[in-house]
Amino acid sequence: AAWHRRDALRRAGPREVVRRAPMEAADEVARVLSKAQQDTLTEREAKALLATYGVPVVREALTTDAEAAVAAAEAFGYPVALKVESPALPHKTEAGVIRLALTDAAAVRLAWNEVMSNARRAAPETAIRGVLVQPMVRGDVEVLVGARIDPLFGPLVVVGLGGVLVEVLRDTALALAPLTMNEARAMLEGLKGARLLRGFRGSAPVDLDRLADIVVRIGEFAADQRERITELDVNPLVCAGDRIVAVDALVVRST
Repeated sequence: AAWHRRDALRRAGPREVVRRAPMEAADEVARVLSKAQQDTLTEREAKALLATYGVPVVREALTTDAEAAVAAAEAFGYPVALKVESPALPHKTEAGVIRLALTDAAAVRLAWNEVMSNARRAAPETAIRGVLVQPMVRGDVEVLVGARIDPLFGPLVVVGLGGVLVEVLRDTALALAPLTMNEARAMLEGLKGARLLRGFRGSAPVDLDRLADIVVRIGEFAADQRERITELDVNPLVCAGDRIVAVDALVVRST
């Protein structure tokens, strides 16, 4: 079977990779990475870089007191999520600095004080920049898209079901970057959990072309920045039909 696949690829000729992200994205992101103050970028910084490549990201506001958080929540509309921003806390769940599905001003005030108190115990005060307020993004499926720079193979992209499912099910697909749209879609359709992407028990099917486009753009990010990063992680991409939004991200610079 492997011999036949290799022969089919050989007969198909060279891969035609069509760039989807803006050409200027590579230089713009390279400039930001070169000036970053730490090797592990904050969630907000990482998502800003991904947005430069055309990856859709959740709206958010950085707040420095509880009343500002309430004002941001009311501007976005409830429910909202609160997350402490600190380069010293890349894994926020374990540090207890996230609160989700807050539905009114009183809940936001209480949550703001709780996450800041937890952050002060877990990180130096000087490393705490504030609290992000984000509208809750609802969807039927969560997808992970990540990349790392392998010392032998170069930039690699991984996709899988997002959230904690990627750790529980260990259902992922791996490919070299940059990818074609067909390769990205094949990765998604080859997942054991692909049935969830096609619609399951009344949930809307995910727009696989839109999702594949995002995978390709993240692959372009990894390929362009292979000398400047070691890994990036978008987990999760929340998918609801053709609406797909990244709500968390991580980028680690090479040293």
